Amino acid sequence: MSHLIEIENIGRQIKGRPGETLFDSLNRHGYKLRVGCKNGVCEICEVSLLQGEIVQRYPVKHLTLDQSLNVEESVLACTCQPLSDVRVKIEGLKCPGELSVKKLLCDIASIEKLNSDVFRVRLTLPATASLAAEYYAGQYLDLILPDGKQASFSIGSAPEQGRNLELHIRHMPDSDMSNSIINHLQTEKTVEVEIAKGDCYLQVQNIKPETRLIMAAASTGFAQVKSVVEHLLANQFSNPIHIYWGARVEEDMYLHNLPLQWLSEHTNVHFEAVVSEPENSLGWKGRTGLLPAAIIEDFDNFDDVEIFTSGSPAMVYALLDACEEKGFSEERMHSDVFAYAPRNK
Repeated sequence: MSHLIEIENIGRQIKGRPGETLFDSLNRHGYKLRVGCKNGVCEICEVSLLQGEIVQRYPVKHLTLDQSLNVEESVLACTCQPLSDVRVKIEGLKCPGELSVKKLLCDIASIEKLNSDVFRVRLTLPATASLAAEYYAGQYLDLILPDGKQASFSIGSAPEQGRNLELHIRHMPDSDMSNSIINHLQTEKTVEVEIAKGDCYLQVQNIKPETRLIMAAASTGFAQVKSVVEHLLANQFSNPIHIYWGARVEEDMYLHNLPLQWLSEHTNVHFEAVVSEPENSLGWKGRTGLLPAAIIEDFDNFDDVEIFTSGSPAMVYALLDACEEKGFSEERMHSDVFAYAPRNK
């Protein structure tokens, strides 16, 4: 008979198979916990049993805990087999899809100026397997300077590019921090990063077949959109992808030819560039106005639409409000803004 394993500290349940160790059950369901020797000697995989019956191969143990006793016993996941439904507490357990955050020293491969104030920075992650880093399309990293100060930047490359990372960094001359970052990247060979961060990410296998995607970026928020779109295209994603890039002036769209290339090579990609100050963009013949207004104008309804958006809190919430007026549901909008600048309701 199968049994239930309730993981109390994260509020989840999984099914275990007869004769299966606690570790094997967790691993089969995509959970990751620290483990060493896998024979009970190192005790790295120690967990707390709160309720249920188990037998442990080594060190030999046979325990039955009743919930009413309100006690817990340490057992080892790698040699412990549940004999009934059990309730456990596991510290440091990583849920399926959850990635480790690591501090790593990256090589600075190149830094180039894309317009008057935006730099494209290319970094190379370490090659050593023990220092390998994973990230999802749409996540960000922190650059850490030698004095310990750090700043966050969206990863502009897709995970399919392996060790090669891309960042789009706007230089603000009036900011000491911005000056320090650009100076370090231009003069040093390496930089420390903390990767990967952020809950606003996308995995192509999790998108429903009927879903239409809107990617809305303002200014250097395009880096996050670029990562997501390149991940989708690398995986032959065929659903409609509507990309909107809003900027104050035309020059702020520093990689304007890239989405045009996507547009020409993929029939499911649609692209709109929107300039909010056309009077300061001489010769601009494209779309004008604000980004939320452009999206609202183009969509009669938001059935089966998921929106990924990157920009200022003001822009993101203006887009959310405008879409909600046409029946859009907030849980289908994804943005880092919701985490670092939550709106009081």
